[in-house]
Amino acid sequence: MTHCCAEMAKHLDEGEVALRYDPRFRGYGIPIFDGGSAKQQINFCPWCGSRLPESLSDKWFEILDEMFPDFDGFADDRTPEEFKSDAWWKKRGL
Repeated sequence: MTHCCAEMAKHLDEGEVALRYDPRFRGYGIPIFDGGSAKQQINFCPWCGSRLPESLSDKWFEILDEMFPDFDGFADDRTPEEFKSDAWWKKRGL
């Protein structure tokens, strides 16, 4: 993944700052330390100020809800393999 600047890439690669990138959703966020996987989405790079890509988490759920009307989110074992990575949105040109 190409990030907006070298500083962003460096810090995400090093993993030493409270910032995470989720390729599945193309989203950037700050982890919420509540014992779960929740993150506070950020919209701008803290180093260069660039606008970050829009998260695709809503689209992820929308597509899977269409595929499986009773879809149960992250706990649902029917999630197709392509939806466990960035393959799903790259395949669709999002």
